[in-house]
Amino acid sequence: MSKKDNYHFETKAIHEGLKDTPWQGATLPPIFQTAAHYHESADSLSKTFAGQTQDHIYMRLSNPTNRFLEQKLASLESGAGAVVTGSGMAAINNACMTLLSCGDEFVASKSLFMSSYSLFTNIFKKYGISVKLVDPLNLHEIEQAINEKTRFVYMETITNPGMEIADIKAIADLAHTRGIPLLVDNTLASPWLCRPIELFADIVLHSTTKY
Repeated sequence: MSKKDNYHFETKAIHEGLKDTPWQGATLPPIFQTAAHYHESADSLSKTFAGQTQDHIYMRLSNPTNRFLEQKLASLESGAGAVVTGSGMAAINNACMTLLSCGDEFVASKSLFMSSYSLFTNIFKKYGISVKLVDPLNLHEIEQAINEKTRFVYMETITNPGMEIADIKAIADLAHTRGIPLLVDNTLASPWLCRPIELFADIVLHSTTKY
């Protein structure tokens, strides 16, 4: 899903999110270090636990600093929303495991960041999940690797460290034809150079420590 507005990229990179915050006119977001958040009543807390409000409860779930960053990232990527995690690998693991169960398969580029390769080929194997590694530049090979057990296709916009550039739109079209989503690690490109959602990718991931 995508969300677009009329602001230029540079404007969104600087100002997105600031207009919706109660930070008393601060031009930069404060860093909230509290673990828990106060509620006026048990009813207010109960509604927040039930997902009926946008208020915060506990830092592990959300906090104002994280939400600001999530809003910023979603805007820069033309996305509908975002979730920040403790590391890029945590984001990759969470996104993949949300879509996978024991016995499932997925297709991934064989030119992957080392830690992603290890996660896919070693860790996931322990949970009965298989990956088929393919040439990210070969659409026919990608298509042939997809079967009834395939839950998604995973690519890097620019492979790390091979620097190969995949055809995101063509791969997205191929994945959607088979009824599965495309996940893209956009770390090396960043949304400044490429916005995979605008090329019809479904989920975009980043390791923001690279910036």
